[in-house]
Amino acid sequence: MSSKKSAQASATEQKPRLWTFIFIRVGIVTALTGVCRQMYMSAFPQYLEMQGFTATQMGLVASGYTVVAMITRILSGNLVDQKGRRTMLLLGLILFGLPILGFMGTTSMAMIVIFRMSQGVGSSLSSISTGTMAPDVLHPARMKEGIGYYGLFNNLATAVGPAMGIGFLLAGKSNTYFLFSLSMILLALPFAWSLNYEKNQKPEPKKEKAAPAPDTRGMSLWQKIGAVLIYKEALPAAAIFALVSFSTTSVSNFVSPYAVSMGITTVGSFFTVQAVFMILARMSSGKIANRLGNFRTLQLGIGIDMLAFVMLAFMKNDAMLFLAAALRGLGGGINMPILNVLAVQKAPQDCRGKATSTYYAAFDVGSGIGAAVWGVVADFFGKSSMTQGYRAVYGGAALFYLVTLAAAYVLIGRREKEENQ
Repeated sequence: MSSKKSAQASATEQKPRLWTFIFIRVGIVTALTGVCRQMYMSAFPQYLEMQGFTATQMGLVASGYTVVAMITRILSGNLVDQKGRRTMLLLGLILFGLPILGFMGTTSMAMIVIFRMSQGVGSSLSSISTGTMAPDVLHPARMKEGIGYYGLFNNLATAVGPAMGIGFLLAGKSNTYFLFSLSMILLALPFAWSLNYEKNQKPEPKKEKAAPAPDTRGMSLWQKIGAVLIYKEALPAAAIFALVSFSTTSVSNFVSPYAVSMGITTVGSFFTVQAVFMILARMSSGKIANRLGNFRTLQLGIGIDMLAFVMLAFMKNDAMLFLAAALRGLGGGINMPILNVLAVQKAPQDCRGKATSTYYAAFDVGSGIGAAVWGVVADFFGKSSMTQGYRAVYGGAALFYLVTLAAAYVLIGRREKEENQ
């Protein structure tokens, strides 16, 4: 008995540290930039509606942002691998922060689209940089656990950013909204500057061989571009992420004006509740996946998400809003860590930027198309009442999860079944 306890104690002592100082700093930058990013993803549509923009125009602004973000994400993978994580992170923070000053001086549709496009570039560079730093500084033995905890920093940002942003706007404090978001970027800059581990540290205990350059002989131009910019092994997880984000973008872009149209003014708390339940789900998602397998875990998360959207489609009061938020948090908290790990776990260190960018670019594809589609759906079905238009959006988003379930089986479930056999 004594020897068993001694062995367990020895294993615990030898377990690599997870919460290293550099991992914590990566998380702080992620949280601060995430608060700012979430203030625009979730609250900016409310600002646009207050300025007289239609749902279609709000969707176009969101699509402009996400299309540029998608293109930048695809390109930024190689930039992060070749030019350095910290350099691209600092550039991204600047490109996201400067347009905030522009928003304070204009209500022009054209200028707002341009400024949001600049933020799309900045958001992609910064998120790919921190998303690549996280697996860099984690020990391989704790990668799955560490990626799950890394996601908590984004969830904390989701808990704070939307509620504060919407709160400022509904209180008529748009200048405070802009200045507070800018302060988050300014606070992140010194922490980002301190992340110079590429020069001073060896994040991996074992040196890896550089990944061979892809053989592009006999390929068309587009195939060559894809081979250079996209990490093939990340594509199955990325495709599912795109389909999920097609539905979930309707929450970030339209849940605030939807709730306000019904006279519900506590909508800012929707994102806080969603984030809290996402944090709880993330803390157990790894154990769930180990027990059920990746595909069954995805099935569970997608099913819970679908219930959240059904709840939104029939929402009538605060209680239904918050129940939908809780379900949305549980669903996303179960799915996202699994998809993230599936996208990057097989990538060598010199390809992690490309794997990360492939994964996050899929989010932009789904979000960009979804924002435009759901904006048109809202206006088409909302001719007599925008509330009815938004109900159609969430009903359609719930039904689209059936497509996501089928794709998850083809891309992940069937492969997992073959591997187990």
